[in-house]
Amino acid sequence: MKKRAYSRYRKSWRWQNKRRTILKRAGYKCRKCGRRAATQVHHETYKRIGRERLSDLTAVCSGCHKRIHGK
Repeated sequence: MKKRAYSRYRKSWRWQNKRRTILKRAGYKCRKCGRRAATQVHHETYKRIGRERLSDLTAVCSGCHKRIHGK
């Protein structure tokens, strides 16, 4: 999926619904550090963007998400 299409997808109701489901499943706690509030959802794989399985997604805090992506 191209960057522009991915940006549109992340604004869609489908993504927002998945995002809420993942954050709720994690109890709004980061699955990586376990200390901070999860505010973001990380794709464990990008193979199925747009048709992700819930198992492809992990709730994370912004700090852990940055570290995962090497920022």
